[in-house]
Amino acid sequence: MKSMTVAVALLVFFGLRALAQQMPASQPQSAPNMMAMHHDHDHASGAPISYADLKDTVSRLERARQATAKYQDARIAEADGYQAIGPDVPGMGIHYVLSARRDGFDLEKPPILLYEKNSSAPGGYSLVGVSYLLTAAEGPDGQPVTSPFPKSLAVWHRHENICVLPDRSTPMGLSEGQCREKGGQFTAETQWMVHAWIWKDSPKGVFSDTNPSVR
Repeated sequence: MKSMTVAVALLVFFGLRALAQQMPASQPQSAPNMMAMHHDHDHASGAPISYADLKDTVSRLERARQATAKYQDARIAEADGYQAIGPDVPGMGIHYVLSARRDGFDLEKPPILLYEKNSSAPGGYSLVGVSYLLTAAEGPDGQPVTSPFPKSLAVWHRHENICVLPDRSTPMGLSEGQCREKGGQFTAETQWMVHAWIWKDSPKGVFSDTNPSVR
């Protein structure tokens, strides 16, 4: 029953967001104006999304929740090869990155788990979301040409000039040479990345870059 409640809530959210993206902002419309507005939908901003796509997205996120439920205990994540990398960032928390390289997109094994500090949770951290990586060419819209989630819902991003030092810290502003001098691993540009806040709701949306409720 709890799973169904989450699924319904996500479906309602997706539907409302997709509708808001396709409807121009305006004052309440009279019946004739609403009928006229029907013919303008094809010109509204935002990629269209079908009901089938909405249901599929809810199903995918439910699968991701079920597969990562065990990682609500951060110690289990560590035993499975996830390591905390970088600082604790408000709005994003702490990134636990899977140390073993995996090729391709795996919905049920996200390469990054997102946690926030919680002294009452197992291992001292609460699981708040996951992050996926994707290798794909960039399309004319500035997004990957292929995406496992509808573009109306999930906006992917990339990071540049990332340095990870042996102590797993990520100092900002280092050049490739400076990073390597410190024994670090330098990445000029990351793969595509998207967050999915499937364990702690984000007021900015389930796929938002940051989650203001994560402290």
